[in-house]
Amino acid sequence: MDTIERRLDALEHRGVLLEEKLRGGMNEGREDDLLVDWFKLIHEKHLLVRRESELIYIFKQQNLEQRQADVEYELRCLLNKPEKDWTEEDRGREKVLMQELVTLIEQRNAIINCLDEDRQREEEEDKMLEAMIKKKEFQREAEPEGKKKGKFKSMKVLKLLGSKRDPKSKAPRDKS
Repeated sequence: MDTIERRLDALEHRGVLLEEKLRGGMNEGREDDLLVDWFKLIHEKHLLVRRESELIYIFKQQNLEQRQADVEYELRCLLNKPEKDWTEEDRGREKVLMQELVTLIEQRNAIINCLDEDRQREEEEDKMLEAMIKKKEFQREAEPEGKKKGKFKSMKVLKLLGSKRDPKSKAPRDKS
């Protein structure tokens, strides 16, 4: 997690420098190159944020698995006791353990569903970004050297990306 945080900080710094170049407007003919670099940087940042989110999910999943194993062990110990020797406390404990087991399984399923939804959404985002970069690179290669003029309005793109800079993740960003 610390490595991801350091890499995110480095990307943020590179992004600030790149944004300053784009906003400066002194990039005769290089605006398209800078925008492609900007999109690639945003993509790299998203990959790191996704990985961090995935690690948080995995950590939660492991905690739930451990708790589930503990509950199952306690339940097995209780069920190994002859039923004629059970007290009201034992019956109540069995109900509590069974309910906790169901809750743990539901929580693990929710994590798996979130991971699947995230992967599908991320694949779609990756395809859109890749298509945008390829289109921009193709346009850059197809235009004559003296007539390079970007179809993207750099300030509009920066404003649009600025509002989407840190997508809200379903997973909280705790540093545990």
